[in-house]
Amino acid sequence: MPSLFTLFPQRRKALIWSLTALGLVVLLSLTAWSLVTSFEDRVQASRHQAERELLVIGHLQTQSITAWREQRMADGWSLLDDSLFASAVANWLKDASPEHVQTIQQRLRILQERAKYEAVYLVNAQGQVQLSAMGSSTQKLPEPEQQALDKAITQAVVAVVEPRTDPVFAFPFFSVLVPVFDGANAIGAVWLVSDVRNSLYPLLNQWPTPSATAESAIIMRQGSELVYLSPLRHAAQAGLKVRSLLSRTTDPAVQAILGARGIFYAQDYRAQAVLAMASAVPDSPWLVISKIDESEIMANTRSREIYALGLPVLLGLLFVGAVFALWQRKAWWREHDLKTELQRNMHWLESAQKAATIGYFSYGVKQQTFALSTMAGAIFGLTDHGPVPLAQWVTLLHPEDRQHTLDQHRQAVEHMKPLRTQYRIQRAQDQQLRWIEVWCEFELSEQKNRGHYMIGTVQDITERKQTEEELARYRVALEEKIRLDPLTQIANRRALDEQLALEWQRAMRRQTPLAFLMIDVDYFKLYNDHYGHVAGDECLKNIAQAIAASVNRAGELAARYGGEEFAVLLPEADVVRAMQTAERICQAIRTLNMAHNSSGVAPHVTVSVGVASVQPIFVEAVAGIPAETKQPPTTGSLSSLAPSIQRMINQADEALYQAKQQGRNRALPYGTVNA
Repeated sequence: MPSLFTLFPQRRKALIWSLTALGLVVLLSLTAWSLVTSFEDRVQASRHQAERELLVIGHLQTQSITAWREQRMADGWSLLDDSLFASAVANWLKDASPEHVQTIQQRLRILQERAKYEAVYLVNAQGQVQLSAMGSSTQKLPEPEQQALDKAITQAVVAVVEPRTDPVFAFPFFSVLVPVFDGANAIGAVWLVSDVRNSLYPLLNQWPTPSATAESAIIMRQGSELVYLSPLRHAAQAGLKVRSLLSRTTDPAVQAILGARGIFYAQDYRAQAVLAMASAVPDSPWLVISKIDESEIMANTRSREIYALGLPVLLGLLFVGAVFALWQRKAWWREHDLKTELQRNMHWLESAQKAATIGYFSYGVKQQTFALSTMAGAIFGLTDHGPVPLAQWVTLLHPEDRQHTLDQHRQAVEHMKPLRTQYRIQRAQDQQLRWIEVWCEFELSEQKNRGHYMIGTVQDITERKQTEEELARYRVALEEKIRLDPLTQIANRRALDEQLALEWQRAMRRQTPLAFLMIDVDYFKLYNDHYGHVAGDECLKNIAQAIAASVNRAGELAARYGGEEFAVLLPEADVVRAMQTAERICQAIRTLNMAHNSSGVAPHVTVSVGVASVQPIFVEAVAGIPAETKQPPTTGSLSSLAPSIQRMINQADEALYQAKQQGRNRALPYGTVNA
């Protein structure tokens, strides 16, 4: 007797599909339950992973800060054991000859440059500054450094002053005092000054991954308070100004001061729950505290775990849904696919035209009318989809392109040749200016009464044209940018050299004078030592803008020559006009009134200017040619001008040297000597 499955094969197939689907649902349900039950374990494991990562980061930062402090102490002990340096200081105290001064300054300069100190000074045993790496000085040690000096001399050790701020420098600094002995007698000390903004603070930013809340800080105890030696990421006040009472025991920094080490949980100065890591810097009162908000850790962990757990469930549900959809609606999908394919074939051409902003057209030569597709009509701004007469099409052409476009079309019609052209139109709908590109070719009709047709495509290329114009402007801007000094935003040395060669040739052709000004900022190295390099850069920017504002005639050029030196090129300027410009520049710098407490000239920033004015002549021509027949050199012979141009620059440099010798803060022409 045949079974029911044999008699009813369709029912057998349906039963198999049902059992398979039911088994898949049960399997996915068990899998989802297992994943959900393990979610908390994975979250806890992620928390432990975050703790291990923070522990590693904290140790690395502590090691970097320890190495930074040990390096400065090592520099101090090395200098303390340097008998040659001590002997040089002793000889200088006995005989203050230039040779001894140069020896000491060279040693101080090497230490400052190689170890990257902001300043290095030689002080006497009473705390009076005697020499610096750049010259002599008369300042007195601040009180904390004076106390450290007394300790260093008394105990014959290297003494330090922890990071602090003081009006003597415009930045927070860390001091190392190294005593210098002549035998058993203390004859002075070396004061090593480190700008902690540039060397110490960056060590705290070494986080391997970006974080919105993570931060590290250096702290130390002062009486009943703790002080932050570095700036805080989420606090408005700068480092060395943020303090906290030790009674706030929920703060991780306070807990670190009270003895907490390693990984722990607390609430920081923002009352936020954080994961913190504290460690001590050996042989110092410093502690390093690194922390990150718990909310950030948990947010990342939960989202990652939810995605990890939800993805298999989602994929499983999608798979089950796909199986049921294929099983229940297989016939419907077949019919739907046929309809979709038919609609795709019907709308493909129009969609492709819209995507590429391309339309097609045909032009009846005999009828002199255009038949436009929907997209072609939209490009021309025509709302009427009927035939477009030739006269109406002509009115859409841009007036400047109209005649040329008509000539191109007429030649293509006469010779029955393909045509590819670009021109501008004014759209009929809104009179907007657009660029179009036309491709067309001839189609010969088999019916004589119909004539010939031009069939082709029209594409709106306005955006492409705008992009090409933007690229052209960008190329021009880039050419200009490489001729600008990146700091001061005035012309650089390259632009100056090019303009010098051009103006020299122009002066030879016109037989007019050419003036050159060499400008130097007075005592700028001392300005950098006192105010720091950041303030020095800002000073150079202000000076450059003042110089540029003082030279604004056609052809005049202000440029940065190098370092704190600037140059000005003045075409058609004799010595009198050049000196007027130089005096105007000096006054403009004085008007800036930028304070310069280390200047030996004035309490504000000043400049010295050397002026040279020459009359270029054709003296470099080939020997044997009469002078009246000599011609100016061509662009290809610019190298022959270099010696003459360099002589003019040397004259301005010599005048600058004389201006410095006569007291700075002035302008002198070439040839002036000190009376």
